[in-house]
Amino acid sequence: MININNKVKLLYVVIAAIIGVYIGFEYILPLFIPFVLAYFIAWILLPVVRFLNKKIHMPKMVGGILSLSLLGSAVIWTLCKLCGLFLQQLTVLLRNMPIYLSILGAHVDTFCDGCDEFFGIQLGTMRSYFYSSMDGMLGIMKTKIMPVITSQSLNIMIGLVGIAGFLLIILVSILLFIKDEEQYGNSFRNSIFYPDIHLITSKLSEMGIAYLRTQAIMMTLISGLCTVGLLLINNKYALIIGIGIGIFDAFPILGSGLILVPWGIISLFNHDLYSAAVLLTLYLGCQLIRQFLEPRLLGNRIGIKPIYTLMSMYIGLKIFGIAGFILGPLGLVIITTVVNEYKQHLNLCKNNG
Repeated sequence: MININNKVKLLYVVIAAIIGVYIGFEYILPLFIPFVLAYFIAWILLPVVRFLNKKIHMPKMVGGILSLSLLGSAVIWTLCKLCGLFLQQLTVLLRNMPIYLSILGAHVDTFCDGCDEFFGIQLGTMRSYFYSSMDGMLGIMKTKIMPVITSQSLNIMIGLVGIAGFLLIILVSILLFIKDEEQYGNSFRNSIFYPDIHLITSKLSEMGIAYLRTQAIMMTLISGLCTVGLLLINNKYALIIGIGIGIFDAFPILGSGLILVPWGIISLFNHDLYSAAVLLTLYLGCQLIRQFLEPRLLGNRIGIKPIYTLMSMYIGLKIFGIAGFILGPLGLVIITTVVNEYKQHLNLCKNNG
C-alpha cells in the first residue's frame, strides 16, 4: 500500500507528467519534429547501412544515400499509384455527383412531404424551409468562405515552399544521423542523465512504437481488405471508402461495424444478397483481424483500456487538432510510463526501507 505522503507525491508526478506532455507537444515538438522524423527514418535505415558497411566496406554516407534513395523511390512510387487510383475514383465521384444529388433531392422531397403530412401543415412548407436554408448556406460560402480561400492562395504557395525546405532538412539530418551514429550514441550514453532518461525512454520506446506500429498495420490491413471486398461488388469508390473504413476502424469501440453493418443491412433490404454477404463478411474479417492479430502485435505492452485510448484521442483532437489523433494516445503512453516507473520506485524504496 502507498501511504498518504506517497499518494500526494504520486499526484504531483501525474500533474507534472501531464503538464510536461502538453508543453512538450505544444511548444517543443514543433521545433524538433523534422529531426525526430529524421532520427526514426535513420533508425529504420541503419541495419541496411551497417550491413553494407560490414560486408562490402561501403562508407556509411554512401550506404545512407543509397538506402534512402531506394526507400524514397519505393515510397514515391507507392504514393503515386495510390494517388492515381484515388484521383481516378474521386473524378468519377465528382462526375456522378449531379446524379447523386438528384437522388438525394428526391429523398429529401419525399421526407419533407412526409413531415408536412405528419404535422398537418400545408404541403411544401418543409421543402420550402429546407431549400431556403440551403440557399442561405450556399450564399455564406460564396460571400465569406470562398473569398478567404482565394485570398490564401499566396499563403498556400509559401506553405509549399516551406514544406520543400522541411523535407530538405529531414533528408540532410537523416544522412548526418547515419554518418555519425556511433558518436551520437557514445555521447548520449556517457551523459550523466543517461541512466534516468534511458529508464523512461526504453519503456516509452517499447510501448509507443508498439502502439504506432500496431495501428499502422491494422489500418493498412483493414483498408486493403475493405478495398478488395468493395471491388468484388463493383463499387466505383472502393479505394476511397476502403481507406476511410480503415481509418475509422482505428477508433476504439466504434470500428468498421458502424459503416459495414448498416450498409450490409440496407443491401439486404434492397434484395442485393451478394453485396450484403460481401459487406457482412468484410465486417467479420475486420473483427477477426482486430481480435486475433492485434493482441499478437501489441501483446501486453500498452495495458491501457480502450475507453482511455478513445478519451486520449478526443482530448488530443481538441488540443492539437488532427495531429492529436496520434499525439493523444502517445501522450497517454508517456504519462502512463512515467507514473508506472514512479510507482515501481516507491515500491522499491518501501521494500528497501
